[in-house]
Amino acid sequence: MAIAVSINTETDPFGIYRQTLDRGMVSYSAGFPHYPRNFSRDTIKAGIIASSAELLASQLEISARYQGEKHNPKTGEKPGRIHHEFPGVPMHNMESYSTYNACDTTSLFLIAAEGLRHIDKPTSIDFMRRRKENLKRAVDHVLDCVDEDDLFWEKPPDHGKGYALKVTYWKDSILPNANGQIEPVYPVIFSQAQFIAARGLLSASRILDDSFLADRSDRMYRAGIQEFMRPSGYIVYRDGKGELLQISSDELHALAYIPRTYKDLLPLDAIRRRAKELSTPFGFMCTPRDIAEQLSDKYHGNAVWIFEQAMIHYGATKFELKEEAQTAASVAKYIGEGQEFLGVDLDEQGDMIPVPKGNDRQLWSKAASEYFIQRSTLLTNQWL
Repeated sequence: MAIAVSINTETDPFGIYRQTLDRGMVSYSAGFPHYPRNFSRDTIKAGIIASSAELLASQLEISARYQGEKHNPKTGEKPGRIHHEFPGVPMHNMESYSTYNACDTTSLFLIAAEGLRHIDKPTSIDFMRRRKENLKRAVDHVLDCVDEDDLFWEKPPDHGKGYALKVTYWKDSILPNANGQIEPVYPVIFSQAQFIAARGLLSASRILDDSFLADRSDRMYRAGIQEFMRPSGYIVYRDGKGELLQISSDELHALAYIPRTYKDLLPLDAIRRRAKELSTPFGFMCTPRDIAEQLSDKYHGNAVWIFEQAMIHYGATKFELKEEAQTAASVAKYIGEGQEFLGVDLDEQGDMIPVPKGNDRQLWSKAASEYFIQRSTLLTNQWL
């Protein structure tokens, strides 16, 4: 895989991430130096944030090409499931791979297909003509994960006990559980994935003209809000062992995927109160600091993820949470060349200061930069 090196970052901000695969297929890397492979989640979210038809169209193609066809406990593959990382990385002494270790990428694939229609209709029409069956298979996979109570459960492939990664939504390091539990007891609901799945079915209902999917999406939104966005607290996940009621940036992030029509069902005053415990002068932390300090892996702990601030800003703006939108936007001056995330430290006076961490260049961080300097049309279009 040859990486393009002749880049004008003004006219082509994502060129450094672009790769050309066999037969001229374009793929985008997630970040450098540590993530040079293709991640469906990263490219789709970057395409949405930046309103980039090229990112969305290329990722829709590569995701469709490698869409799951069978059950494979070694890779996490399931029929219709969209890959997490390609090529997958061997883990646990080559016993398992990260390839299909994502519960939200299939839903994001459907959302991306709708997004492309809003951004570049001719390219969208061409994709639909060639890949409609892939979209239907993705729908079937999502529906297979939804139970009679309209809740979205992550389940390993047949004959599998789990996945190579300990967590399969975007915060894929460990569970943010101070009691030491680092991975779920399957099956599990990651609450943010519930809302992404509902949004995926809503997208599918529009691009496939299917009223059944619109109805199922509506039921999933209502169930998700009632079950997980409680006035008393936010449920991060529910698994075979119990559920974790804890403040999380997931709640703010999820607002990006919830239509305004559900505003009256949302406990917005409680969400505002909870957000204050994650607030820093440069964005929102993933996890409250006191909890994060107890985690064995702080990758998604007291860290401010650049791309997530764009998603939070979009959702907060949609629901008129002005203070929260302003906090999320404060990350913009720290993005630089595409910094992955910021650690939260304290100076001698006890004030929070940002500490750049992770990849120097991260695709979805660069997309956030495009969003915050208003080269993205997402805020003005508001299709999501």
